[in-house]
Amino acid sequence: MTSIYETTILVKPDLANDQLKNLNLSIDNFFSENKVSIGYSEDWGIKNLKSSINKYSKASFKFMRFNSSSDFPKKLDSFLKFNTDCLRFLITKSE
Repeated sequence: MTSIYETTILVKPDLANDQLKNLNLSIDNFFSENKVSIGYSEDWGIKNLKSSINKYSKASFKFMRFNSSSDFPKKLDSFLKFNTDCLRFLITKSE
């Protein structure tokens, strides 16, 4: 059974356009390799952070909504944890 999940990813703001495109491509490839469809994706741009993360006071925000089985968010968590360009991320189950 599939459920709807949402994730918000905070990315380093100083990435070059090529690096940001490569990050987006690697995330998209990860979804396609696991046969998960992204229902909605939005780039919120660079925003100020309330408190700094790894000495960054700003971050680029990316939001996605997707349908997947219950084991995929754990895989996505592992994938994003080891990506050095991601400052923080949050994966939630939508109801």
